[in-house]
Formats: sequence, C-alpha cells, structure tokens
Amino acid sequence: MGSQTAFPLQITTTGDLKALCQVLWSWELCDSCLDATPKASPRRGVAPCHCPWRQRAERLEPFFDFYRKTTRPYVPDFFGEHDQAIRSHQDLRDIIKSIKQNGAEHSQERCMREYFSLRAQGKESFVPGSDQARAFELAVRIMTMTSLSCDNSQEGFPAEATWDVEDKQAEAPQTWQEVDTLSGAMNKLFISRIHPSLQSSDSQSSIIRRNLTVVNLKRIAALRIEGTDNLQRHLRLDTTAGVVQIFHHTNFLKEHLLATKHEPNLPPIPRLLALETLCTLQLLFPSESSSQALLRNLVSKQGFDPDCLRFGTSPFELGGEKEWAMRFPIWGTRLMHLYDEIENPKPRGRIEVWLERKSKSRHIMMATMVGVLTAVLLGLFGLCLSIFQTWIAWQQWKDGSNR
Repeated sequence: MGSQTAFPLQITTTGDLKALCQVLWSWELCDSCLDATPKASPRRGVAPCHCPWRQRAERLEPFFDFYRKTTRPYVPDFFGEHDQAIRSHQDLRDIIKSIKQNGAEHSQERCMREYFSLRAQGKESFVPGSDQARAFELAVRIMTMTSLSCDNSQEGFPAEATWDVEDKQAEAPQTWQEVDTLSGAMNKLFISRIHPSLQSSDSQSSIIRRNLTVVNLKRIAALRIEGTDNLQRHLRLDTTAGVVQIFHHTNFLKEHLLATKHEPNLPPIPRLLALETLCTLQLLFPSESSSQALLRNLVSKQGFDPDCLRFGTSPFELGGEKEWAMRFPIWGTRLMHLYDEIENPKPRGRIEVWLERKSKSRHIMMATMVGVLTAVLLGLFGLCLSIFQTWIAWQQWKDGSNR
C-alpha cells in the first residue's frame, strides 16, 4: 500500500516549479539555479548565469499561479488498501514526462497502463482506473491548458470545452479517447477551417482586420473582456452576458514554441495553434495608443499576463509558420463572430432589449419612438409658447383698460 495524503499537491515549492519547467520545456538549469534557494545570488567573481530559470522564470509567474490553483485542490480517490495515482508533485511530473514520450503514438489507455505498471515494478500496488484517469487529466491540463478529459464517463475534473454551435465544434466536453493519441485528440478539438473573409484575396479583409479591435468590441459592441486560463475558451463570445474571453498566457505559448523548435517529438499543443493564438492577440490589440492603454489596464486590474505587452513572434517561428497563422485557420470563425458583433451589436441596455422584443427591426422602432418623442416635445414647447403669448397679450390689455 502506498502512502495516502488527502491533499498531496497542496504546497508547491520553488524546486517543484523548476522541475516542472525541466519536464515541460526541457530547460537545462545550472548548478546555481538547481540550488534549493529560491533566488540565490551569484557569487562575487562568478560569471552571470544565463540559464532559463534565472532569465525567464519571473515572466512565467502567471502560469505558475495557474499551476498552483489547478493542482492545490486535487484530492485522490481512497479505496482502502489501494494506492493513489498522485502522491506528490514528482508523480505528476512523471506522468507529464510519460505523456510527452508516448502520447503522440499511444492511446490514453495504453499510456496509463504502461505508466502505472512501470511504477508498480512488481509490487502489490493497485490504482483504481478512475483515479488514473483523473491523474492523467490533471497532467494534460497542465501541459496544454485545456480541459481535455481522460475519462469518457466525464467524472473527472469539470471540463469547460463548450464551444459555440456556430463554430461547429463539439458542444460536449472533449475527451482523450481510449483509442486515440493525445495529438489526435488535440487536432480534433482545434479544427482547422479557413474563413474566406479573413483572407487577403477578399476585398474586405483589410477593413475587417483594421476594425476588429478590443477597443471597438468595448465601445461599439459594449462587450466586457475577461481573461481565461483555458485555451479552448479563447475568443469565446457569450452574447447573453455580453462577455468575450481571451486566453492571455502568452509566455506559456512562447515557451512551448521555443521548446518545440528543435524537438523531434510531436508537441502536445500544435505549433500553429500556439502561434496563431499569439497573432490573434496582436490583431485585437494593435500598437496604437488606445489599444495598448486598454491592454495595460487588463494587465494591472484583471491579471492578464504582462507578457501580452511584448509584441513580436519572430524568435519563436519556423519558416512559413507566421504566414499560415495570419490566415487564422483555427480562430477565424470566432474572430468573424466578434466582427459581426461590432457590425450588428446585440442590444444590451434595458431600453434596447425592450425594443428588441417589440420589433425585429429595433433601429426602425427606435427611430420612430425618437420621432414621436420629438414631436411631443415640440408640441409642448409650442403650447407653452402660445400660453406665454396669450399671457403677455392679456397683460397688455389689462394695462390699457386700467388707463
């Protein structure tokens, strides 16, 4: 029987985060950074450290916060003498490492079977299947920042992969099927579909791209902007609440692109998906002052990743990737939904909503009401003027009769 702990991932140390970066992105850390001291200062006379942790770890703090928030509430299933799937952060990292090595070629069921049989090493240890699925689901959540379930019964972590019907994406939570690879599941989740209106061959493309900004989404469409930690919900528009969600963990995507530039294995996140997501942010937040001011406000008040303010993707690209990403084959449909909201904003105020219920053409109804109110006001003004003139005439007549 293995050790059982109610909250095995409740505390995350700096060492855990360093080891996580090594597993996720193959960071090579120097001896100084491998030291247990969180931020050990280099010794005098020693050359400055250039390893990834000292150079880039601070920028990853939003992702580290996501890791802590996601892993802290994990509670394994207890089944008497049975072992638990995750006993420590080391177990979670081992599962991530196993998925990176085998997830591109093997099914979810085979990955779990091989990992837990290897971990047992002939010992009498049994981990319930539901606990195995929840452990792998948590690992995939950390690796991809999606809610891709590893349990077809959907009894694991709550998935949030509810895409708009217009996107023709799955409305039900997505699963890493027992007969599919992780790469195949990700490709099915993020379907590539070119939207013609965003292509350079369309005469309106430049106008659409120029007007499709977050400033216009707020000013014209009256939408609220919310950040999301789920890549599946990027650019998701909730027309009822008037909210558009934006995936803002740009440094996570950039680290993934850097790590996979020379990585032979298939990445858990398709490179095109990561790069295109960065391009959508550059489209929505252009370099002009009002957009950048809004973005700084989102960073300071809503916890957006400060790396969003750093433009440029050239250090993370491979040849030809940027050109293809700018065609927006994955996010194009959602971008056009947002543009349609700018062109034909849904009524959000009480008066506009009431008018919408009363008429299919609320703008005609509103114009009619404005005309009627204007006529009434002009009539009242004319009536008041007539009364005033009558009063003046009566005063003049009264003065004349008194003489």
